[in-house]
Parts: sequence; C-alpha cells; structure tokens
Amino acid sequence: MLLFVLFQQVPLILLLVLIVCLYLVWADVKDEPGLEFQAKIWWFLLVVLLHVPGYLIFRVWIATRRRRASGPA
Repeated sequence: MLLFVLFQQVPLILLLVLIVCLYLVWADVKDEPGLEFQAKIWWFLLVVLLHVPGYLIFRVWIATRRRRASGPA
C-alpha cells in the first residue's frame, strides 16, 4: 500500500498480489485459537501497509506461534 501511495499508481499485478496476501492472512487468523480480535486486525493492517514483506513477517510469526503451542518436540 505504501508503494501505491508513493508512486500514485497501482499496477494490476501488485494489486492482485495484495488481495491474495490479505485473503491468506484472513484465512490463517480467522480460526487461530487464543488470538484476540485486535491482534487479528493488527496483522491484517500490517499486511495492507507493508504488502509482501508484511505477509512474510506474518508467516514467520504464525509458524513460531503454532510451534510453541504444539509443545516441546
């Protein structure tokens, strides 16, 4: 989103990637146990602002959270 604001144009491929990233974030957080609504919205907005890097940060965080929740290996 920041790129769109800076350059004042929206390339179609970047818009499609943003939509896909937002859908994937929604699909991951909608049923995540123990995650408050405010945290879900925070991750959604982070991906809106940072686009793909924000989604990658989210994926690392969710993987770490799920690994810790599953207990010691």
